[in-house]
Amino acid sequence: MPAPLTRREFLARSSTATVGAALGASGWAAARSLADSGAPSQPPTVFRIRADGVVIGRRIHRPMLAQMLEKGLSIATGKPNGIEAWRSILRPDDVVGLKFNRSGADALGTTGALAETMIDSLVAAGFDPSRLVPIEVPQAVYRDTKTARPDLGWQPEEAQFGSGSDRLAAVLDQVTAIINVPFVKTHNIAGLTCCLKNLSHALVKHPARYHENHCSPYVADIVALPPIRTKLRLHLVNALRIVFDGGPEPSEDSIHDAGALFFTTDPVAMDTVALEEINLLRQSRALPTIVQGEGLLSYLTKASEHGLGCAEIHDISQKKAEL
Repeated sequence: MPAPLTRREFLARSSTATVGAALGASGWAAARSLADSGAPSQPPTVFRIRADGVVIGRRIHRPMLAQMLEKGLSIATGKPNGIEAWRSILRPDDVVGLKFNRSGADALGTTGALAETMIDSLVAAGFDPSRLVPIEVPQAVYRDTKTARPDLGWQPEEAQFGSGSDRLAAVLDQVTAIINVPFVKTHNIAGLTCCLKNLSHALVKHPARYHENHCSPYVADIVALPPIRTKLRLHLVNALRIVFDGGPEPSEDSIHDAGALFFTTDPVAMDTVALEEINLLRQSRALPTIVQGEGLLSYLTKASEHGLGCAEIHDISQKKAEL
């Protein structure tokens, strides 16, 4: 295992490092972003980068995680390094919300390491920490990275989204861009929580109102709101440890150390791939698969109907690389 790098060494190296795009250029720069067009590019691509030994339980090999992030960004965007990748995704004047997930975070134990690694990478790309807003991260992240804290509270007026109405989080007025950083977990009501639910139920004041019918159509309706949809730039999925049963609050025996990060602009495609990943883990343990039926996971179909992405697994390009 390589010797650990200090944060200063990582920043110095990442400012000049280049990574070979083992899977070739993704066409990211040519694709229409959610912010520009209101719809993900077609056909959708989900990129996965994995490394043996990056995670063993709650122990994270941070230099290896930094290498994974750098290589994943490079492969996904077709850029030579993480610096150019971030600059192709974000504008220099953006205030960037990094939307993590506090539910189950203590049991998984990966949020702080990934948040600080991402922030280091963004700072190396020239983004000021004061314009980075981590959301739902440990308090130590703000202290150690000097990043901005999210505005608390709610917008004054309710947003109408067809199946309901509610006040949206005030942080949506604070940020101009969102990097969505969900876990991959089962969910006792929705069946799955990944990209879409990490946005929908976390950014409204009364999430408990929107759990009927396995959270459908609420998940899709909320994420389709312009204050959320138009700010999405990247879904960078934390699959270092996957919850394959008993989520969203996992026990240690329901967690698999997958050692992976996923990158995509299509949240529906990512959730569809995440469902496939969870079902493979469940099958390997003789657990019943999570299947669509009787309304379960219908939020994926609704999200596709709203133009948020692709819910057909056979239409999704999956590209994988190892560190």
